[in-house]
Amino acid sequence: ISGTLSTGVPACHAPLARANIKDAQKLMAHLENEPLSTRELAHFYEHYQKSNRSVRDRMLENPFLFIKVQNERIQSEQAKEIHDGPEGKWFKDIKMVYAVLGRLLKTVSHVHYPKNDPFKKQTLKAWVNKVENQAAKLKKEIEP
Repeated sequence: ISGTLSTGVPACHAPLARANIKDAQKLMAHLENEPLSTRELAHFYEHYQKSNRSVRDRMLENPFLFIKVQNERIQSEQAKEIHDGPEGKWFKDIKMVYAVLGRLLKTVSHVHYPKNDPFKKQTLKAWVNKVENQAAKLKKEIEP
């Protein structure tokens, strides 16, 4: 391979080559013509690892386009956060808290059961009390 490649190539190329040599070769061919920064390569590889075969194939068709689309998505999200301001961030956070509590309710039977270790049961109750206290403080802050 000739030309200039990012110093980040070995960091993501070696594991990719071990996992799938054809994909690694495709990526290297693209990088010869359109090099990516180390950060972009790391982002590409991180997304590649989590993706299914069809997504991986599309990513490898044009890695530069993938990075461009990802950057635009991030910029769009950042612009929305700025537009929404602190209120938007607050509502986003409270919705996440609500969703997490919903997940905890669905899985509580996996961690709280009749023959549970008394220490674990006590720890579980202590954390629920902490959450209740925080919720009470929050409610007090927003009520006149």
